[in-house]
Amino acid sequence: MSIRGIGGRGLALGILGILILTGCGTSAPARPPGGLGGEVITVYKTPTCGCCEEYVRYLRGHGLAVHVVEQDDLEPLKRRWGIPEAMWSCHTARIGPYAVEGHVPVEAIARLWAERPSALGIALPGMPPGSPGMGGARTGPLTLYLIAPDGAAHPWMPW
Repeated sequence: MSIRGIGGRGLALGILGILILTGCGTSAPARPPGGLGGEVITVYKTPTCGCCEEYVRYLRGHGLAVHVVEQDDLEPLKRRWGIPEAMWSCHTARIGPYAVEGHVPVEAIARLWAERPSALGIALPGMPPGSPGMGGARTGPLTLYLIAPDGAAHPWMPW
């Protein structure tokens, strides 16, 4: 039967059925890894940082609920939360009692949340190419650090 023989209403219903079956070309929203479902991560960033925006997009793309707070100066937050200067990056996040410094992958955030160590948080210092939200290709393994309650940073997770 030709399309003309289907009639306007039949054609519309047929197209609607195809769109429903194919999902309109979109995929289902990502589910957060581990036990992160329902948790909100707050990202503190400067208003002009493009890679910070990409990191927020990355987190949301992995199903996390993200609240963004823009501030011109993040240094007071980093100091208040005990993040050593050597661990600093362009943005800082909080999930529960933990600081998440830099372009940290969701796998590390999920591990932090699942293990709930006695720590101030975790960090991926600097702005390494190929890390979540950063352009470029990763040139080798990266090390995530656990920030102990005394402020000392210890290698915690290779990535």
